[in-house]
Amino acid sequence: MLSIKTFEDRYNNNKKFHHVNLMGFKFRVANNKRSKRKSNKVFYSTSRGIVFNLIPSRYLCLITRSWYEL
Repeated sequence: MLSIKTFEDRYNNNKKFHHVNLMGFKFRVANNKRSKRKSNKVFYSTSRGIVFNLIPSRYLCLITRSWYEL
């Protein structure tokens, strides 16, 4: 079973969050428009999670840490 809920950021209309439930495995993905890449790496990690750098004009981040864990 797959369910996806999409939310927009309150302050930035270009930023969206997707809450995904895939057969009981729950995770969040954030995406945001960007003007240029900050890194040429395909995957890299930040304090927030793992960034997928596959799309030049979008920032996709698999959020592995909650805001209260930082």
